Parts: sequence; C-alpha cells; structure tokens
Amino acid sequence: MLSGVSVSFVFWPYRTGFLAYFVLVPFIIFSRLREGTRWSLANSYLFGFAYFMGSLYWITMLDKEQMTMPSLRLPAAIVLCLYLAVFMLLMGFITRRLMLIKVPYELALALAWGGVEYLRSQGPLGFPWASLGYSQTPYAAVVQQAAVVGTYGISVWLVLLNALLARFILSRRPLVLALAVGIFALPVVGGKLVLRDARAGDTVRLALVQPAISGAVKWDAAYRDSTMRIIGGMTRQIAGVTMVVWPETAVPLYVKHSSSYLDTIAGLANHTGAYILTGFPDYERSPDGIKYYNSAMLVSPAGGIVDEYRKMHLVPFGEMIPFEDRIAILREINFGEGDFSPGRAYRVFGIDSTKFAVAICFESIYPALVRKFVAGGARFVVNITNDEWFGASAGPYQHAQMAIMRSVECRVGLARCANTGVSMLVDPYGRVTGRTAIFERDTLIGDAVCGNGQTPYCRWGYIIDLMLFIVPAGVAALTFVPGVRRPKSVL
Repeated sequence: MLSGVSVSFVFWPYRTGFLAYFVLVPFIIFSRLREGTRWSLANSYLFGFAYFMGSLYWITMLDKEQMTMPSLRLPAAIVLCLYLAVFMLLMGFITRRLMLIKVPYELALALAWGGVEYLRSQGPLGFPWASLGYSQTPYAAVVQQAAVVGTYGISVWLVLLNALLARFILSRRPLVLALAVGIFALPVVGGKLVLRDARAGDTVRLALVQPAISGAVKWDAAYRDSTMRIIGGMTRQIAGVTMVVWPETAVPLYVKHSSSYLDTIAGLANHTGAYILTGFPDYERSPDGIKYYNSAMLVSPAGGIVDEYRKMHLVPFGEMIPFEDRIAILREINFGEGDFSPGRAYRVFGIDSTKFAVAICFESIYPALVRKFVAGGARFVVNITNDEWFGASAGPYQHAQMAIMRSVECRVGLARCANTGVSMLVDPYGRVTGRTAIFERDTLIGDAVCGNGQTPYCRWGYIIDLMLFIVPAGVAALTFVPGVRRPKSVL
C-alpha cells in the first residue's frame, strides 16, 4: 500500500516523474517474497486501491457548491477506487497464470500491467486516468516511444524496468542490472535521435482565453451578461491571431437558440478578424423528445457558424448514467448528473486549408478517439475543458498531463483551453511551449503546430493496444488447458 500511494507522486503537479523508474520495486519485492495465490491477489488488490486512492484523492475535494449531493464525494471516491483496484487484482491473476507456463515474472508482470491498463479504458465505464505511462511527459526523449507503442506501451516499459531492478536487489546479479540499463537506454537514445531530426510544421496562430469564471456565477441567469462581458472584453483585446478559443461551456446558455447572444459572438469574430471556437450546451428536438449535448462550435469572422461538434465520450455519473439507454430502471437514478446524449460524428473543423479537431473535457484521455480525428484529417487538436470542479488539487494538472501524450502518439500539435487552467500549447513532440497557472484570468497566445499523424501508433494503435491485452490474456488462458501443471512455488 505504501508503494501504491507513492505512485501518485509520479504525476503532475509533482516534478518527480523519474520515481516511476523504481517506485514499484517495494510492491514487486514484497510480492515475490510471499507465496500463495490468495496472498498475491490480496497484495495486488491492496496495492491497486492505494494507487488509485492516492492519485484520485481530489474527488473528495470537488466543489461542493456545484454538486447536488456533495456528501457523496468521499463514498464515490472509495467506490471508484475499489472498482479500479479490481483491474490490479486481474493484473496479479494474469501474472501468476503466465508464470505457470514459465514466462519470466518480470515479463509476465509488465505485459499483464499494460493489458489491464488498456482494458480499464474500454466501455462506458472506461477510466484510464493515472496510467503509469503518463508520468513520463516531462521527459521529451522518453515519451517519443509513444509514437510507436502508445501510452500503455510506455507503462509496460516502466513496469519491466521496476521488475528488473527488483530482481537485481534480490539476486545481486550484474547481468540483470545491465539488462535493466539497456532497456532504459534504448528508447532514450532513440528519442533523442527523433528530437534531433524534429522539423517544425505549419503553424496556426491561436489565442486561448482562460476567463476563470466560477461556475456558481456562470450558470446563474442573473450573471449571464456579466459572464459574456468578461469573455468578450478579453477577446476584444486580442489581435493578429487566426482563431480565438474559449473553454468548455464558456457560453452558459443555449446560444444557438438565442439570436442576441449568437450575434454577440459573431460580432466579436468580426471585430478580431479571427474565428472563434467555443464550448456551449445545445439541444435539439426529436421524435424521442429533447436531447441535450455538450458541444463546440466554430464561428467565422464573417459571422456564420462553420460547424458543430457534439461530445461523444460523456463523463460517467457526471454527464450521464452508464447503460441507462439499455436498462430502464437506471433512468430513475438521479445523482444530480447532467442529462446529456452522446454525439455520433467525428467532426473535423477547417480553418482555410487547415483541419483540426476538438476534444471536449476528458475526451483527451482516450487515445482511440483522438486517433480517429487525426485519421479524418485533423492536423492539430484543440482540447476545451472546465477543470474548476477539481479545485486547487492535483486533478487539473493530471488532466492536462494526459492530453500531452495525444500529441506524441499522433505527432500533431495540441492547444488546450481550460476555464480555470491549465491552458497550454504543446508541439507534436510533446513539448509544452506555453502554459498558464490555474485559477488565474489569462490569455495565452501562441502557435499550434500542425502535424501529419504519420506514426505507427496513429495508424495501427487499435491493433497495438488490443494485442497488449489479447497476448497476455490469451497465453494465460492456456494454463487452463489440461496437462499444464502448477509448480509448488510460483513466486
């Protein structure tokens, strides 16, 4: 459990990502020194619970003023971490099954870890937050391997390093240490070579508006005009950019159904001579009733709406109840969540001849979604979000850190605009070229660097990620074939 809690310090805002190279060693040594399936699985589960509780503690600090049932914060955090710890238990189970057919412990653990990380990102309950690979974004050379193996592949690499270090401590064999050094050095050297030959692509000048407006005020109809005045005032001071970006739900009303506010945005676009991209709530009437969407729209300098994107991957229990479309009784549950419907189209926007995509809120933590945008022609990605809910915790930093990896995986630039921060600009190699502080009213002006998405992971990431799970799970399944004998001591 100490090892699990310690993992939380490898992510932002802490500047200790290097701890990921050895933070798992106590957990691994403890596992290897104790025998028995039940002990091993219990150890994995307790480690997992501590891992996620340490990383997701900020759930207990969510802004109670904006929550219908703030008393659920602590229970929700505990339940979520108990659920996520099940994946670590599965990791321990797969590891032991692989060892039954003589797969080395170090390799078995690394493959099982990577496969389980991918698994917990899938489905309506998918939540890949705090995947170990994200810890390496401060190290540009290291993360270049994500262009080949993705974030989960980096997690495999990190766990393998930890396991080899644990093996060395237990065995004192120099050859094991040499192997660990070689495995560490290979992607680092390769990454430095990639960065040495890095070439800047075309750029689009952007202004990211961070208004830092409290949700308690923004959603109050009495303050609606003042909210628009703040954002409008910040926008009028901007000049010489191609596009101005406002954050998620920056416009706190159904603006497409309000001509006066839509005219205000169009007027600002005309005044600045720039496109305006903004988040806003939307709805449409259908035979099934009214459907609500968390959306983004692009307004041209000529004043017209160019296109709209509707968020596809909604936040479970925040924007919808999972499976409520299939199980009728779930529609009766009310935690005060939003009643949004998912969008269905991978929209790619265009500014002149340059295409870009929008990922709303935590859509930025899903590699598959961003890959599809890039496959559709997007040359850079804009992530709009509102992380005010996290408060002054590690939450907004962790969220921003995960978005960085999408740049490296698909070799495209990233512009992130957050209501209260962290707003930032990231080049196609994962290097942050500008960022804001949290809870400060600010405008970040800089260039979004265009990329081409021509990386192995962007092309074949679905297969790469799927194999990370299928290979260890499939091989582990072989241990249930009659004739495979269990050794007296697995660990």
